[in-house]
Formats: sequence, structure tokens, C-alpha cells
Amino acid sequence: MKIISFIALAIISLCGFLLALLPASVFFTLMPQEIRTSSDLLIGHPEGTIWSGQTTLKFRNFPGSSLQWQFSGISIDGFIPSAVYNLVITGAHHEIQTELNISELQLSLNQLQGSIHSDDINQLSAEYGHQFSGELLVQAGSLTTDFECLQSLTGQLGWDGGSILLNVSEPALNLKLPPITGFLDSKNCSASLSLMQQSDKLMIIYLKPSGWAEVQVYQTMLSLAGLPEQTTGNVKAKPVLLFEEKIL
Repeated sequence: MKIISFIALAIISLCGFLLALLPASVFFTLMPQEIRTSSDLLIGHPEGTIWSGQTTLKFRNFPGSSLQWQFSGISIDGFIPSAVYNLVITGAHHEIQTELNISELQLSLNQLQGSIHSDDINQLSAEYGHQFSGELLVQAGSLTTDFECLQSLTGQLGWDGGSILLNVSEPALNLKLPPITGFLDSKNCSASLSLMQQSDKLMIIYLKPSGWAEVQVYQTMLSLAGLPEQTTGNVKAKPVLLFEEKIL
């Protein structure tokens, strides 16, 4: 019996050793084909193991990023185990940190925080004619998806104010604005970002599963920028400018 136990223990130890050395590139091949072959998102060749490693990411014209991961442990929710990783994404003028929980049923990002400078965002938004200045701070963000639908999204964004150029009219809107706070939310698989200045609603951006973004601009934002009123009556109740754009 001692010999059998010893052999079993040796096999388990060997399997654990081999698993620890399993290259990250093996799991890259398990990604959905639409991600691996996407022309919008380019993923570099992974280096390291499934426990600790890194790769590169490139989304359209957004500056390239380095993605580093570190295995943190196993979490069990309702008898369903999930792997927990600490992720760090860094680039020229951006850095994001988050905790990734992934199982066969869903993926979630928790404790999402970091900063993205306008120099990086403007490279992505330039093709739509939109530009802005300053830095965007991300705080207390979280996201959950079942790989088909966005189930939840929360978080807060902070912008230190400055200029925003919106290519939504002729001529384009050139706004000078004070610091603004944004709140992330989700509904019916769509993501939303509500921009506020104190208690006043300035703009709401909806990102639908189809990849279309719907933008609603309220009179309060135009007033902050010193532009004339676009409507009469209760200007805070409904948006005064609406436009849609295919971004994904």
C-alpha cells in the first residue's frame, strides 16, 4: 500500500509540476475564433505560463498595451469554481489594474481602476472626428458577462475638465467644460455612461450589443460651454441633441 501511495503521490506531483509549466500559448488557442482572428483586436504571442505571463494588445488605432497576469487563486460561487487573476494593462499614457474571475459560465472584472490620458484616447477617436484634453480616471469599476450578454457594469469615471471637440454638427461643437464625473451602468445587455456635473445631467452614452453607440446631449452641457439654448421649457428633462455611430 505504501508503494501505491508513493506512486500516486509522485504522479500527482508530476502532473502539478507539468501544469505549472504549461505555456500560456496553449490557452490562447482555446479562445473563441472571432477573438483570435479579429481585425480590430490584435493579441501578441503570449509569454510565460498560465500562472504568470504577459502578452501585447492592440485595438484599432489605440496605442499598444502590455498585458500582464498573475494567478491569485480559485474562487467557488454556487459550487462553480473560477480562476482568479490579477491583471495589469500598461501603455504609453494609460494604466489599468483589475481582478479577473473566469469560469465556464461567466467572466467578471472587479476592482477596476486606473487612468487613460487623452493623448491615447484621441488616437482612437480621431477617425470619428472627436477629440478631448486631460486625463480620465477609472475608479471602483466592475463588469460581468456570460460571454453573450453584459450582465452588470458599475464604476465611476473622473475627468479633470478642459476642451471637447464633438463632430456631431456643422461646424463641430467645441466645448470648454469644468471637471465632470461619469457613472457606468448596464441594462438589457447594453452599457451606459452618464456624465454629470454635480447633480446636473450632461450627456448619456449607450453602447449596444450591436456595436452602435447612441449619444444624448443635454442642454446643461451646452450651457456650461456657453452655447445658446436649443429648446424651451424644461430643458433638463430630455436631450437636445441625439446621434448614433457604429464604433464596434
